[in-house]
Amino acid sequence: MAMAGVRFNDLVTDYRCRLAKELLLKTDERIEVIVERTGFSEPSTFYRAFKRWVGETPVEFRRRGQQGRG
Repeated sequence: MAMAGVRFNDLVTDYRCRLAKELLLKTDERIEVIVERTGFSEPSTFYRAFKRWVGETPVEFRRRGQQGRG
């Protein structure tokens, strides 16, 4: 994979981010469940990573997504 210019860790991070966003927008699962489903062991770590990826917290992201559908 490194030969293609993409590191494995970057692929995993991208997958986790896309999965988290999908679960937040398309399900009503609690954040704690999404934390586990995306491979994080601690909610605080998930919150920090999500904010770094998206620029807002998971709660803010979900709320904004729900407003767009309503």
